[in-house]
Amino acid sequence: MKKELLILIACAVMAHAGFIKEGMDAKESGDHQKLVEIYDKACNEGKASGCYNLGVLYSEGTGNVAKDTAKAIQLYEKACSADFASACYNLGVAYAGGLSVKQDFAKAKEFYEKSCAQDEGCTNLGLLYANGAGVSQDYAKAAEFYKKACKNEDLMGCNNLGFLLAQGRGVPQDYKKASEYYQKACDGDLAIGCDNLGLLYAVGKGVAQDYKKSSQFYDKACKSGFEKSCNNLGILYAEGKGVGADNAKAKELFKSSCDKGLKEGCENVTLLETITK
Repeated sequence: MKKELLILIACAVMAHAGFIKEGMDAKESGDHQKLVEIYDKACNEGKASGCYNLGVLYSEGTGNVAKDTAKAIQLYEKACSADFASACYNLGVAYAGGLSVKQDFAKAKEFYEKSCAQDEGCTNLGLLYANGAGVSQDYAKAAEFYKKACKNEDLMGCNNLGFLLAQGRGVPQDYKKASEYYQKACDGDLAIGCDNLGLLYAVGKGVAQDYKKSSQFYDKACKSGFEKSCNNLGILYAEGKGVGADNAKAKELFKSSCDKGLKEGCENVTLLETITK
C-alpha cells in the first residue's frame, strides 16, 4: 500500500526545520500551490523528504497537481537513492504491482530490502519469499522478515508469521505461538488476524476450544468489513455454536459476505434457504 503523505517532525534534522515548518503551515492553511513549491524547492536542494512528499502529491493527484504516477516514480527514485525508506517502499509496491512501471519482482525485492533495512516494508519482502516472486521460495526467510516486521508493529507481519507457525512452513508448527501472533494482530484491529484467531478457537488448536470466543473474534472482524468472518460467524449462528441458533441472523451474515463477493457466502445463503424451507 502507498504510504500517506509524510511530514517529518520528530526525526527531522535542524537543517530541515524551516522546510518542515513551512510545509506544515501550508498544509494546514490549505495553500496547496505553496505546498508544492515548498516540496519542489526542498527536493531540488537535495532533501529526500521533499522529493518523497512531492511524489505522494503526484501519485494521488492532490495538492493542486495533476495525477502523474510516472513523475511520482521519478521522485521516489530520487528520494530512495538518498535512503529514504518510505520512498523505497513505494517503489517496491510499484514494481511488485506493475504500477506505471513494468512488473518486476526482482526490482521490488531490491527496493523492499532497502526499506526493510530501515524497518519498513519487511512484510512485503517476506511475501516475496513466501510466494517465490523474484526470489526462490523460502518460508524460513519469509518468517524472518515477518518477525522483524511484527517487532516494528507491522500487524500484517504478525498475522503472516502466525500463519506460517500454524502451517509449519519455514518454522516448526506451533499453534500456541500462532495464536499469540494472531492475538497481537487482532488487538491492533487487523481484521484478518481476528479471523484467524477465531478459527483457532473454533477448532481448539493452540487454545482451548471456545465457540463463544470464536464468535467474538469473527464478529469483530466482520464489523471491520472482512467478508470471510461474516460467513464464518454465520455458520456459528446456523449451527448454534457459541451463540444462540438463529437462521435469520445466519442468512443476514451469509448475504453480507455474498454481497462483498465471497462465493461461499452466496452458496451458504442458498443452502440455508433450502434447509429451512
